[in-house]
Amino acid sequence: MCISIGFLFCVVLVSIAQVRYPVLRDELLLMEKVDQDARMKCANGSADEQVKCFAPLLKAIDEPHTKRLEEIFDQIGFPNTVKVGREGMQAFMILLQHSPTDTLRVRSLKPITAAFKNKELPPMDYANFVDRLRLHQGKKQLYGSGFDFKDGKMVMSPTEDMKNLEKRRKSIGLPPLAELVKMMKEMYKLEVVVPSN
Repeated sequence: MCISIGFLFCVVLVSIAQVRYPVLRDELLLMEKVDQDARMKCANGSADEQVKCFAPLLKAIDEPHTKRLEEIFDQIGFPNTVKVGREGMQAFMILLQHSPTDTLRVRSLKPITAAFKNKELPPMDYANFVDRLRLHQGKKQLYGSGFDFKDGKMVMSPTEDMKNLEKRRKSIGLPPLAELVKMMKEMYKLEVVVPSN
């Protein structure tokens, strides 16, 4: 039994023990590491250099990862925190963002929305997912999380009702847009452009 001094350690052990699919969680975390390591190597240089660096990742990493994510989804459904833990679910979300197709995004929409409402999913992960899906469907994004390389800069993708963007961001728990812009400038080392309307 846990005593107060070891309470946190016991909570961690209990939460690890309660993950239903620890092997799949570990696999998702490894896939995420491969994905992020490759992408971090591209986040230097000019916009053109970054685009050229990211391009081969589609075939080398994103397509095989998407195929495996679909297999995992077919096997256990959406990998929520009960199934693969918070880190495993976050890894799934990052990998899903880089999927070249929307098939799995569409299948994941309802469970991802439910996970967000249940506070299993951080607002930024939810906004990234919703915005990416909307952009791929030819709609404008809602939360301003998507940006494209354009004319040597990072330019915000088309966004619905810019006048009320900060309100929408705040309503789901996102920080002000200025914080996102600052983070993107630091990550990509490029000018970040937000259209005025």
